[in-house]
Amino acid sequence: MDFVGAIKAGFKNYVNFRGTATLPEYWYWVLFTFLVSLVISFDPTGTLGAAFAFGTLLPSLGVLVRRLRDAGFSWLWILTPIPGLIPFTNGLIVLLSELYNRGIDGSILDGPQSSIDAFVKEIIAIPEVMNALGLILVSLLYILFTSLLVNVIFPIRKSKSFEEGNKRVAPKGPETSAL
Repeated sequence: MDFVGAIKAGFKNYVNFRGTATLPEYWYWVLFTFLVSLVISFDPTGTLGAAFAFGTLLPSLGVLVRRLRDAGFSWLWILTPIPGLIPFTNGLIVLLSELYNRGIDGSILDGPQSSIDAFVKEIIAIPEVMNALGLILVSLLYILFTSLLVNVIFPIRKSKSFEEGNKRVAPKGPETSAL
């Protein structure tokens, strides 16, 4: 499949979560979305980027599900980054509530550099804030690792047929002759 064919297939099968997607179909789609995102990132309002992201969400999920199926994986792997959002949200809530409870607001960042340095030293001295930052960091690393696994590592695997043990694709039937 060529680059244009992969883009056409991506939009044509935008809600098709059945079947399979070949390696070129998946990676050409990823290249297309990356290049368009790169070009429209220069839009100062960001509306083009948001519209493109929204418009390619379902086609991107569809081609990823079909590629995972072709490589022998379940679509449920797409959900693996979601549990990382729970500790991330918890850490963010704790961080913001600690800063609010101590009376630290954004106005401190408008001052001179010395007051910003004092602000950072004050923040580092609060154990709850450091624990929250650690929780945020660990959850972001988990989300990054699982996203890398599902979106890059798994789709790299070569296609597996039913005969090779892939139970997520249909077996090849006998050739039928034309009548």
